[in-house]
Amino acid sequence: MHKKYDIVIAGGGVIGASCAYQLSKRKGLKVALIDAKRPGNASRASAGGLWAIGESVGLGCGVIFFRMNAAKDKLEAANNAVHVSASTPHILPDSFFNFALASNAMYPQLHQELKDNHGMDFKFEETGLKFVIYDEQDQLYAEHIAAQIPHLADQVRWLDQGQLRANEPYISQRATGALEFLCDHQVSPFRLTDAYTEAARQNGVDIYFNTNVSGVLRQGARVIGVETREAGRFYCDTLINAAGSWASELCEWATGRGIPVKPVKGQIVLTEKLPKLLRGCITTSDCYIAQKDNGEILIGSTTEDKGFDVSNTLPEITGLVQGATRCIPELANVNIKRCWAGLRPGSPDELPILGPMAGAEGYLNACGHFRTGILTSAITGVLLDKLVHGEPTPLDVTPFLADRFSECAPVAALPAAA
Repeated sequence: MHKKYDIVIAGGGVIGASCAYQLSKRKGLKVALIDAKRPGNASRASAGGLWAIGESVGLGCGVIFFRMNAAKDKLEAANNAVHVSASTPHILPDSFFNFALASNAMYPQLHQELKDNHGMDFKFEETGLKFVIYDEQDQLYAEHIAAQIPHLADQVRWLDQGQLRANEPYISQRATGALEFLCDHQVSPFRLTDAYTEAARQNGVDIYFNTNVSGVLRQGARVIGVETREAGRFYCDTLINAAGSWASELCEWATGRGIPVKPVKGQIVLTEKLPKLLRGCITTSDCYIAQKDNGEILIGSTTEDKGFDVSNTLPEITGLVQGATRCIPELANVNIKRCWAGLRPGSPDELPILGPMAGAEGYLNACGHFRTGILTSAITGVLLDKLVHGEPTPLDVTPFLADRFSECAPVAALPAAA
């Protein structure tokens, strides 16, 4: 028997779950969330950093990504006798800053709302994020970051060596100071995904786990549903593509054109439970380090173009461990509990792909969030709810439309930002 819904959301990671939760607040709307737990699901592999400024200015995973690319550029430049600076970070555009900061600002209220109304606690912790400085190159990197965000000066604090040691006594004496982002905090990523999902279920969303979308049903240019292997056909008025690293295939089925989303592998190390070693989250030019509410310390993360491979590899894990022990020598005496790899849904410009596509009615993108899906899930759910209902959005989604890429045709005008 076929099923009929107003909205079908393909993908039950943090983005799809947030969309389901926001849509579930509308009375009388019939919503289905369809999810297949595939190896490498980014939401459950994440560190859970709400690093709105940190990631926007290229820290967290970004600094490792940048340094890796800078090393490649330096090698190419040396071969071509061109000078390249390795101390200029990769700053994302203002549109992303606004997107990330707006989402970050939602978390205190969202945390309370999901706890009070649905009994779900995603472990929101106000930790701040410190970029630890070891040498002149790190110092130049930090100074460049600070110079790029004068409008956020009240959210940034410089710590000298003494202040850093007083604030984080276990950090290596080799560290000369830090640049701290006061509003960059953390959550439990799998608890956040579960909180959105359970709240949506309580509000009436039908959830289909272990269900693979195997095709999209169309009538001309209009998407009318999806085909699944396990549960047959789901007919709908609107399909939301929240399929993470698998989003391009779904988009091709729906529109006849792919979108440039591809998996970017990140390996993670997790320690045994420890006494409180860290007061805040730490990022260095080697790794990031976050102690979770249960005492485990999470160390990440590589940035690798390896397709859908989710294996752990000794050189990369060793590099993360060496980076972490360089920063916190005490970790040299600690056992590793487990390692894993996740697949971030990367886009060429590191910005998400949101909203409609030309020539495809009844279809919306909610994908390509790369390393900031946890952080930006809150605002993404709100934006998609507004787009579904043709209402003004709290932020302009134009910079995030698929038509910014040459392979995607122009899209019709959208409601103006409120």
